[in-house]
Amino acid sequence: MYDFVYKHKRWLQIALLVLIVPPFALFGIDFYFRNTDTAGSLAKIGDARISEVEYSQALRQAQDKMREMMKGNPDPTLLNSPQLKESVLNELIERKITISHAARAGMTISDAELQKMIAAVEAFHDDQGKFSRERYRQLLQGQGLTPATFENQVRTNIMLEQVRGVYSGSAFVPDSVADRLLKIREQEREVSQVLFSPADYSKQVKISDPDAEKYYAEHKGDFVVPERVKIEFVVLSLEAYQRGIEVSDEEIKKFYLDNQSRYQTAEERRASHILIPAAASVTPEEKAKAKALAEDLFKQAKANPKKIGELAAKFSKDPGSAEKGGDLGFFGRGLMVKPFDEAAFAMKVGDVAGPVETQYGFHIIRLDAIKAVQTTPLESVKAQIVEEIRKPKVVKAFAEAADNFNNLVYEQFDSLQPAVTALKLTLQKSDWLSRTGGNPNPLLNNDKLLAALFSDEVLKNKHNTSAIEVQPNMLLAARVVEHKPSEGMPLDQVRKDIVQHLADQAATKLAESEGRAALEKLKKGETVAMSWSASQTVTLQKRQGLHPEAAQSVFGADTAKLPAYAGVPVSQGRFVIYRITKVKDITETTPEQRKALAKQLAQMIGQEQYIAYLASLREHADVKIDKKKLEQGS
Repeated sequence: MYDFVYKHKRWLQIALLVLIVPPFALFGIDFYFRNTDTAGSLAKIGDARISEVEYSQALRQAQDKMREMMKGNPDPTLLNSPQLKESVLNELIERKITISHAARAGMTISDAELQKMIAAVEAFHDDQGKFSRERYRQLLQGQGLTPATFENQVRTNIMLEQVRGVYSGSAFVPDSVADRLLKIREQEREVSQVLFSPADYSKQVKISDPDAEKYYAEHKGDFVVPERVKIEFVVLSLEAYQRGIEVSDEEIKKFYLDNQSRYQTAEERRASHILIPAAASVTPEEKAKAKALAEDLFKQAKANPKKIGELAAKFSKDPGSAEKGGDLGFFGRGLMVKPFDEAAFAMKVGDVAGPVETQYGFHIIRLDAIKAVQTTPLESVKAQIVEEIRKPKVVKAFAEAADNFNNLVYEQFDSLQPAVTALKLTLQKSDWLSRTGGNPNPLLNNDKLLAALFSDEVLKNKHNTSAIEVQPNMLLAARVVEHKPSEGMPLDQVRKDIVQHLADQAATKLAESEGRAALEKLKKGETVAMSWSASQTVTLQKRQGLHPEAAQSVFGADTAKLPAYAGVPVSQGRFVIYRITKVKDITETTPEQRKALAKQLAQMIGQEQYIAYLASLREHADVKIDKKKLEQGS
């Protein structure tokens, strides 16, 4: 929700709104640095703290975003990867450092500014279009936020956006530079290529036994089987309980009747009206004149209700309905201003009422139709009701089972069988697991689980692990049944791999050597017998399959004399020579092209400046991370 506020802060800041509510309970900027985690801090940045709770919430949000990106089928190893955890922590650290620096520099958002911004958010308005403190609290509560927390988040995000804006908006690219870069970017070069592949040189390579033995002796640390364990484990999941919970017909019927309004469309009414305006600003004489006209029109409409369309077209000042004979279409209760609403919903079809006074003036109303309440049959919503009744039952049953599961694996620490028997679970077994995971079963690659399996409590004392949440609503407990320490692999076991590795290295070296030798000859104007590929036209933007490094080489080649040549190593140990036979420059660029490129470059430069700014702040900040807590964290 606060994303909306700070993304639209420019509009919100100029909104001329008068607050009609008491001041918000606003916290100062120091609130952002307070440590509310009684269990300690995960990281310290000077006097600021990042609590374990704060980090866990940020990590969970990042994991949820990844699940959305992966369309509900995420890779658990990515969700719990060290890289993701490090990225989340670094982002929190950078936020703390940036806010601290901005505050010391005097950057702030005043309470009045913040009040005005939040009051401008339409989501917090009542039916009259005014800020509603009650609606504000209700919406925040639905998001799990207090007003103080939300307001602090808004303040913080606006300050961060302002800091970023200082850098992103400061870069400038002259038209002459944009013009030159455009011409470089759009230049076309016709190229063909020759590939030198290691596979073509493999037969020339001979690896002897002494070569393999020497490599093994120098790289013994690379040929080690890591410490590993085999485990047995049990899994308790919410999904299993969803299948076992039943809902009776009586429960379905009761829920349907208790929530009848949810399955009904509200009554709607259709009316036509004539509006004679008389706003609050008019004089008493003008108001009396308007009322007299309205009473006269009411008498005419009452005498001949069918005439109201003709009268509306002639006298009504409601621009939305006058040209349609006063027709307002269907509307539900509460959508019109109160006096109009009360009158319309007290009438019968064909009745004419008036003059009805509202803040807009005097209305003559004719009720044209009533669309009665419509109830959706039970059978049409039965499946939905079953799911709504079942969900809390499943959650409750799973919570009770999870509590029982946790107690059983902890109290009966020398066996998983009591949990298996009591909760009707399946005892499963794994193949070898190392500290880094890599098991085909993604549940067993959870960092918390792996840390527990190789702890003294589990490994040496032969205890069960605790119940560990390896995925949302999925608990797993395990115990080690076999353990092997780290050990070196004998030469005979790895000899074949070493020989292949050395052969690949030698073939790659030969391919590159031959390629570079041929390239030098071509650059000197010597003739080299080679089979060139078909020519293709490329630009820096449309590389036609060219590797980025190859494109740099091709467009970095001196083309004063054609053909020109360039060469570069590419993937899989291959070396490629490129022949440039034609160059086509664009002669003119348009102002629109220059402006678009200048804007793009300015954004890139601004982003780089902002990254450099963050790096500088980080370098001079006193950052201390509790790595043990980070490794144990979820």
